[in-house]
Amino acid sequence: MSANKYTGGGLRDGQFKLSDGETYDVEAVVEAGGAIEQTDIEVVGDDERKGTFSSNRIESLTIVANAITFDVIQAITGNSVSSSETGAEVALGTDDELNPPYVEFRAQTTARNSDDESEALITKTWHKVQVKSVLVTQAGEAEFKVEMEAIAIPTDEDIESVALDSKRVATLSVQAV
Repeated sequence: MSANKYTGGGLRDGQFKLSDGETYDVEAVVEAGGAIEQTDIEVVGDDERKGTFSSNRIESLTIVANAITFDVIQAITGNSVSSSETGAEVALGTDDELNPPYVEFRAQTTARNSDDESEALITKTWHKVQVKSVLVTQAGEAEFKVEMEAIAIPTDEDIESVALDSKRVATLSVQAV
C-alpha cells in the first residue's frame, strides 16, 4: 500500500491508551493537534551561521471535544470516580497535586486515495503524554466543550513498553480500511 496518495477529510476518533493496554474513546473529539517546541543552538562563524543544532523536542498538545466520559478523566488524571445513588464526581486536576500518569493519545482522520478512491485512516499517535489540564466550558447556546492541554515527550517505547524503531515524540501512519 502506497501512503503517498491519501488525503484526510475529517477527524474521526480520538483515544487514550494506558500502559495496561486499556483504551478510552474521547467522545465527540473535534480537534487534536500539537505545536513543536525545541531548543535551538546556532553555531556562528566569523561572518556567517555555520549550522543549527536542535534538541529537547516536545509537542504541546491541544485536544478539544464536545463530550467527555468520567472514565476518560479517571484515565488521564489517575483520580478515582466517586459514585452514589444520586450521581458521580471526579476531580479534574490530580489528587494531592501529583503528576498525571503517562498515557498514549491517538487521533484518526478519515482518508481517501486520490487514485483508486480506496478508504484509509491517517493516524497520529503521541506515545508518551501527560495531560496537564482539563478545561470545561459551558455557555448559553453553545455546545459543551472540553479542552485538554498536554505535553508529549520523546520516547523509544510505546505506552505498553514495546520498542519503537527510533526515539520519537509521535508517529504518523496510514492504514487501509
